[in-house]
Amino acid sequence: MSWIQHYDPLTKTKLVVGGFSIYSPETKELHLEIEDQANNTKDSWTLDVHLCKSTGVNKPVFIATNVDLN
Repeated sequence: MSWIQHYDPLTKTKLVVGGFSIYSPETKELHLEIEDQANNTKDSWTLDVHLCKSTGVNKPVFIATNVDLN
């Protein structure tokens, strides 16, 4: 389980928003509940997770996205 952050690409800042995420290693899915009042976003997503090929210090173990990475 983890928290949710909003990333602003213009200011390059990250702000914690309401919500949470849960990762299921059995189904390789990430479920997100988002309640970002500042950006008027209230939604829930379930995303497929893909393990990263290169892991290490300060690198993610997996990635989940709502766009095709191919």
